[in-house]
Amino acid sequence: MKFGIFTMPEHPPRENWTLSYDRDIADIVLAESLGFDEYWIGEHHTGGYENVPMPELMIAKASAVTSRIRLGTGVVNLPYQDPFLVAERMAFLDHLTHGRLIYGFGGGGLPTDKALFQMAPEEATPRTNESLEIIWRLLTETEPVTHEGVFWHYEERQLQVGPYQVVPPMAVAGLTGTHNFERCGNRGWIPLSVYFAPLLAEKNPMPDLADHKNAILKGAADASLDADQAMANWRISREVYVASDKNTAMNEIRAGVKMSYDYLLGLGLGALMKLDAEMADPELTFEWMVENVPWIIGSPEDCVEQIHHIREDVGDFGTFLINGRDWVTTDRWNRSLELFARYVMPQFQDHQHMPRRERLARKALGLD
Repeated sequence: MKFGIFTMPEHPPRENWTLSYDRDIADIVLAESLGFDEYWIGEHHTGGYENVPMPELMIAKASAVTSRIRLGTGVVNLPYQDPFLVAERMAFLDHLTHGRLIYGFGGGGLPTDKALFQMAPEEATPRTNESLEIIWRLLTETEPVTHEGVFWHYEERQLQVGPYQVVPPMAVAGLTGTHNFERCGNRGWIPLSVYFAPLLAEKNPMPDLADHKNAILKGAADASLDADQAMANWRISREVYVASDKNTAMNEIRAGVKMSYDYLLGLGLGALMKLDAEMADPELTFEWMVENVPWIIGSPEDCVEQIHHIREDVGDFGTFLINGRDWVTTDRWNRSLELFARYVMPQFQDHQHMPRRERLARKALGLD
């Protein structure tokens, strides 16, 4: 399994936002030094908490102070933008990152962003679908592209600067349906599951991780693509915080969690977190979400067990993403990342040879 960090980024409106951008860049540098494989940055335009309107600019700056970690747009919101200009920016950024870019796209899940751009709810998905096909053609076809669609019309358009990577790694996030997960399985793209999608929610029509998996595998099967590779492409994001024990972890983040989830529930996103559609939003307490979404919270040993539980239910997916938060001071967040990198990640990385180490340790202690 690989590991990464997904950040919206989240910074409360009372914060120094100029400083927050510098802290985000420092977080990417730290993630690389700790051995994380990927770092994803989101795009938002309203709300007052998620303050990056163009992740491509953050990635360009981050790429100049890192050398190995892959950097993904998580995600560029396609309904609001000209797909030709998106493809052009991303291909250019691919060169600036020397091929470390992951091309992440989505439909723009923030309701207040849709309102800002006067996007009719029924229009966002078809715009996203059409835009994805245009971008893929522009990035992969050698001849100029002519497109006569519902929303965009191009005649003989071609990117002056093509992508650095021969086959750009395309990623698509899903939120309220499974169509994007099926599309990714069908096209060999990267499916991206958000951090509040529950593991299993049989009494809620909103999709859970089990639904995401089934859609990915259906898409791959329909295209006669390898199921194991489709699962290896899958990124699952979760809330994560590591401390000496679970009680300490929960006490440290409690105030920050309330702020974050008051915001999310205020946007109407609670419906996506529930195991039962009949649940009322006030039932989505901190303690309930930790146990039932579930989150990855507690000591390193707790976190290892919790990730194993997810894998037992959905299978061996490819990359686990920590959802980046501003719940605690920087020193505490960095400590959590360090504990995760030192003691959790190696348990899922074949190249760390943990069973061999355990046998050697037992032998040295005279236990074998």
